[in-house]
Amino acid sequence: MERHYIGKLATSVISGLIASFWGIYGPVILCVLIAICMDVISGLVSAMASGEKLSSKVGWVGFWKKMALILALAFGIFMDSFIPILLGTISLELPFTMPIGTIVGCYIVINEAISIIENINKAAPTALPKWIKKLLEGASKTIDDGGKEGGRDN
Repeated sequence: MERHYIGKLATSVISGLIASFWGIYGPVILCVLIAICMDVISGLVSAMASGEKLSSKVGWVGFWKKMALILALAFGIFMDSFIPILLGTISLELPFTMPIGTIVGCYIVINEAISIIENINKAAPTALPKWIKKLLEGASKTIDDGGKEGGRDN
């Protein structure tokens, strides 16, 4: 078998397993994990390219920050399950659903993408156009502001 085929097959199998275990959250979880891995790798590349000395203390702090991101995602997914159960026990229905886990996952991926771009720009300043970072920062701010851009509803 070709290596390219094996890579596609492995990606498909892993994605399928994640989707079957975590349902609608599979793609979100997978994207968050990929973004976190890419941020760690781009951070290492950036440090090596700029001649920074690698520090186990900095790495340890970074590890716990990434664990906090995964915990935030898990909490968002938990809230998606908990809120309907809780509201059902008090016989209250909301006319909408709030996909907290998906929103948290998107926010994490966008912020990790901003960090990846910063790392790439540090290692190779001309590798990416500057507008990509600005676009991602705008998306992050829009999510942060609850979907309002410039203080107004969209």
